[in-house]
Amino acid sequence: MTISSPRPADADHRIDLHNSSIEESAAAAGHCGMTHLNTGRVCQEPHHHVDGCAFVAPSHGGFVAAPDLH
Repeated sequence: MTISSPRPADADHRIDLHNSSIEESAAAAGHCGMTHLNTGRVCQEPHHHVDGCAFVAPSHGGFVAAPDLH
């Protein structure tokens, strides 16, 4: 007998939005939304991405590509 927990009514609900390190507007657009706290840049990779975050700087109403620091 297999017991499974019921899925929430909204399966796409992101419980990580309660984390202060997640930028809500980026997360609402389907992005990772993780904020690099030292710079304020926000990850624009898709939610649940596999590789490291791709942080970009916030701009007026959107995001601009972060300069290459390498």
